[in-house]
Amino acid sequence: MEVKQYAVGLPVRPILAVAISLLVCGLVGGYQVFVGSLPASNVTEFITKPATGDYAIEMTLSFDARGDAFDPTALLVRLDGKDLLEKTAPLPAGTPVRIHPVEGLIVGVNELFIQVGTGEGAAEPHAEESDPFAEAGFGEEESGLDEFGLPAEPDATSSNETAGIGLAKAIRVRVFDGDAVLVEKTVWSEPGETISSTIVVDVPENQQPLSEQSDDHVGHNH
Repeated sequence: MEVKQYAVGLPVRPILAVAISLLVCGLVGGYQVFVGSLPASNVTEFITKPATGDYAIEMTLSFDARGDAFDPTALLVRLDGKDLLEKTAPLPAGTPVRIHPVEGLIVGVNELFIQVGTGEGAAEPHAEESDPFAEAGFGEEESGLDEFGLPAEPDATSSNETAGIGLAKAIRVRVFDGDAVLVEKTVWSEPGETISSTIVVDVPENQQPLSEQSDDHVGHNH
């Protein structure tokens, strides 16, 4: 008669599971203690303060602003990404365009974006049909003579239309606080290109408009 003997020992898997759990808990607790021992970090908070002056933007064009076939915008003004003014109707040269009051300015740096359409390239020249009489040598333009046999005079209308083509254009931008000028800048464009520029307006912190501050100094002799 055979007697079977079974080895009696501790269960390995439950003990291993308990050991792994204790190890994980110890690591998590140690990490929390480490994080808690770190010095508190300094958090920098940027607070924007609204500007309190009497602000205005004035723009004067050296040319007639108009859109073209791709972009009908004649004048676009944005302040820190927000539209202040958008015009699609043509604007005449020399007539100031004024925005007042200007809301949204803050104490510190502000970005003013301006886009002006030059209108060049709006209409492509039409191809002229061939004239069989001109090709045969009977055209008045080739001979340079009018119907009476006298030298033909240049067309003043066409000369005026082409006078502005290929010339650089400009716009003067001024930002006011009351009667005082905060920023004055003239933006130029390359011939045939739309004017597009960003102007930085640094508004100082003041309790009263710059115009009133300048008036306070008038009459004081130092």
